[in-house]
Amino acid sequence: MTYHWIIPLVATLASLALAAFVLLAGPRTPIRRAFVTAAITLALWNTLYIIFYGVSDRGQAFEWSRIVRCGAMFLFPAVLHLTIVLPGRPRNRLLWRLLTVDYAIFFALAVANWLDLLVADLRVVDWGYYSEGTHLYNLFTLLVIVNFIGVLVLLLHEYRTTTEPRMRLQLKFWLVGMVIALPLGLTNLLPAYGIPFYPLGNLGSVAWAGIVAYAIVRHRLMDIEVVVSKSIAYLAVSLLIIGPAFAAGLLLQRWAFGEVQADFSAALLLLLLVMGTLFPAMRAWAEERVERSLFPRKQEHRATLSAFERSMIQILDRGRLIRELCGTVSDGFDLSRIALYMVEDLRGSFELEYSAGPEPIARVFAAEDPFVRWLTRRRGVIMRDEIEPMTLNTEGASPEGVFQRNEWDVCVALVSGGVLTGFLALGRRKQLRAFTSGDLEVLERLGVQASIAFENARLYNELRRSRDVINRAGRLSALGTLAAGIAHEIRNPLVSIQTFFQLAPERRDDEEFMTSFFRLAEEEVQRIGNLVSELLTFARSPTPTVRETDLEELIDRAITLLSPQARAQRVTLTRGDCSGLPHIIVDADQIMQVLINIVLNGIQATPAGGLVKVDCRTIDHDNTRYCQVEVWDTGPGVPQEQLEAIFNPFFTTKEKGTGLGLPIAHRVVAEAGGFITVESKQGMGTRFLIHLPIGTFAAADEPEGESGRRSSA
Repeated sequence: MTYHWIIPLVATLASLALAAFVLLAGPRTPIRRAFVTAAITLALWNTLYIIFYGVSDRGQAFEWSRIVRCGAMFLFPAVLHLTIVLPGRPRNRLLWRLLTVDYAIFFALAVANWLDLLVADLRVVDWGYYSEGTHLYNLFTLLVIVNFIGVLVLLLHEYRTTTEPRMRLQLKFWLVGMVIALPLGLTNLLPAYGIPFYPLGNLGSVAWAGIVAYAIVRHRLMDIEVVVSKSIAYLAVSLLIIGPAFAAGLLLQRWAFGEVQADFSAALLLLLLVMGTLFPAMRAWAEERVERSLFPRKQEHRATLSAFERSMIQILDRGRLIRELCGTVSDGFDLSRIALYMVEDLRGSFELEYSAGPEPIARVFAAEDPFVRWLTRRRGVIMRDEIEPMTLNTEGASPEGVFQRNEWDVCVALVSGGVLTGFLALGRRKQLRAFTSGDLEVLERLGVQASIAFENARLYNELRRSRDVINRAGRLSALGTLAAGIAHEIRNPLVSIQTFFQLAPERRDDEEFMTSFFRLAEEEVQRIGNLVSELLTFARSPTPTVRETDLEELIDRAITLLSPQARAQRVTLTRGDCSGLPHIIVDADQIMQVLINIVLNGIQATPAGGLVKVDCRTIDHDNTRYCQVEVWDTGPGVPQEQLEAIFNPFFTTKEKGTGLGLPIAHRVVAEAGGFITVESKQGMGTRFLIHLPIGTFAAADEPEGESGRRSSA
């Protein structure tokens, strides 16, 4: 016997490994159980060829093969079973009845095999033994082909009729597996009919099982077209590289030994294929470890630059982005100087935003400067040594002159939307180290990512400015409503004070009158002062400041401001017991605006004689503790079809509303790490629940930093 038993042994072990992998990789669904059954019968089928190729005694080979064949024959109905359960659709009674008949037929053939009615003897072939079938073996061969065709028809039908994108992609993998396994598997039938063709079904079975297991287990499948194109490319390269090497090995055999030995040639081909597959991965692994061992500092700098390249686009503050970009590049390449120029929006000139090391000679480049025009054409990463000498009328105006005068070695153009938005100029590296091709590749990627990051920062700043405008508009809208209510509220105590001053000259000697009315006038003046102070506090538009805040105090202030509005509309505004609430870390002015907007909405929505109540408590939600502020009213409620739109900007049901109050409240609370929910039924009022987390978090955006300009001699 020869070594040919190794191939089916590897196929057997691979099938069992795939069965265990699919079984343990997820829940035991019908499709996973069916795959495990098919993989086990496939392992038995490959074991049959281990016996054929590896057992030298003919009698023992016949007995062992008869035993194993009884189980291996169920491979074909098991594959049909796997195909039927694949779509996950409701049971098709006709298909399941056909499957039952299929299992019954192969069970009958297994019994016939045990009685030696299927295989009469073993014939000798070049690579071992092979089955010599009876007339019943022809029926077995026919059933195998029918099962293959049935599986292929079912897969094609499901592929054409499925409406699920992932199922369609999964079926593509199954069909590719069939295209590989079907022709290879049929070669295993040829030697039984006297056709001396080496059976390749063992290799095909492993490929099929691997592809199907991947399609079952993986939720994120690769694009099948990419898989096919990569496989074809790999085969083509293998033929171009391994083919000539294999041919040379055959010629060397004939020259050295006078003949070509099939066994040695097959082993040589397998060795070349393994080397071709493993070499790229092993080369990359070895390069990384050798570089890490011999040049650890260089590897560390490369890793730092790569990490910054990935995280750079998350930096939205322009000043911080400039500082970190220039600092990381300068430290990573150990530069003697670095300068960053960015385009100025109004004039279009390029101004120096950051400088480290000796100051550049030119702090501004005009938009029409020859150097800027040249940089716009070249783009990418440019080395000084790559610049072709130019002769211009203005001394030093050529790109080469700009590089020389400023002692720059490399310039990285920053391009966004096809437009030059800036450039990064790098001086010499310390200790006379040159920029290598690998360094320039890193700078090329950094330049692309930096361009995207600066564009993101610009858009974010514009968004912040727009948001500030909307905030001010919402605040002014609420302020106008409050002012109207407070003006009415101030008028009543002013009437009392005016009456006191009118009667005072006549009743100057009435001590009781003077004492009581003086005390009343003092209280009314104090109340007017409090109202005006609260109104002025709310009217401010301060810089967001996150600090520890007493939520109960904010609720009291909001109710003080809104009480005149409630009385003017004859609505009762009341507050529950909010004592004992823990302090929260928020921007107090922004949360005050949230309370004003939501309570004011409740007052305006409630008819005369109605009630608006503010209550608060602490709750636990998703492993986080929150202060919950509840604002509910007895108004008409919000229609269900409008409930999901109330937080959309400019959506309003009021005749004179701006539609900004609730969107602003929703955004502010979300930035504070909380959330707002609303419950409403028509005719039964509305209930807003504001949840603010207890703890430290970033409730407001960091203020935009100054563009870092640094210069050192």
